[in-house]
Amino acid sequence: MAGATSLPVDRELRRLLRTGTFAEALDHALNVRGLSLERVQHHLAERDVRVSRAALSYWRHGRSRPERAESLRAVRALEEVLDLPAETLVSMLGPPRPRGRAATLPGAMDRRRLWPSHSPLLTAMDAPPDGQLSFLDVHEHVLVDEHRQLAAVRTRLVVEANADRIDRCVVYLWTEEPSKPRLTGLRYCRLGRMRSNDELGAVVTELMLDQRLSTGERSVLEYEWNFPPGPELTFFHRRFTRPSRQFVLQVEFAGEVPATCVPYRQLTMEAPRQLDRPLWIGASETAHLVVTDLRPGIVGLTWEWD
Repeated sequence: MAGATSLPVDRELRRLLRTGTFAEALDHALNVRGLSLERVQHHLAERDVRVSRAALSYWRHGRSRPERAESLRAVRALEEVLDLPAETLVSMLGPPRPRGRAATLPGAMDRRRLWPSHSPLLTAMDAPPDGQLSFLDVHEHVLVDEHRQLAAVRTRLVVEANADRIDRCVVYLWTEEPSKPRLTGLRYCRLGRMRSNDELGAVVTELMLDQRLSTGERSVLEYEWNFPPGPELTFFHRRFTRPSRQFVLQVEFAGEVPATCVPYRQLTMEAPRQLDRPLWIGASETAHLVVTDLRPGIVGLTWEWD
């Protein structure tokens, strides 16, 4: 009955309502009631509440949480649909998180500042909020072929979940000129959705983790981009929206080795480059850059042959 005040009969649901998370309780309640998200939408619409299926799915799996006034109204309607005591789900949400500038985690940067051309792709994909995963360690191996062109980038990520039920990692790619790189070498993950804008050379890719992570749990994933012939490559960088423990960048030159290779940092794409001391390239014909305790921004290498 709508507006019920007694605790649910299901013992596990009672436990989750006392000690579980909002997502866990919502997911279990939906399973107990045998309701699909489509049926939930229908019941909410009968109460003049409109919520997208994607939003319900994100709430259920802990990838986002309802915070706005209209979302909290939807949660109260959900309590009626699921025959739960009033305010049980709402009380599990806790105080709302700050929005705007205050919403940014300490030392974090809005991904739109570093990936402005990717924002429409993220919207089209209905990508989960940024910051659900921390990149503890990032290792990238860049291969520059004998024609001085970018041939491949192999990436290894060590990630840590900042929320419960995290099952995917969204990665971005930008190419200097329009091209169609090929994603290969996936390990410990599989390909999810992908959105691209060939004119801007922008790609957003969803990688599904081998295991669903709870808060604090860690995992590893690897992938490689292979590139068609393009312009001469004179720099490579990685953009960090969150602090990272370590970044290892190796640039291997299959042909002639550059005369100079210099590390640099930028706060944003529009900011000037802050150059560091040149790197030595030895017999391996590979430049090695190792940076620890990174803050948000851009870290990369630039080089010249002549």
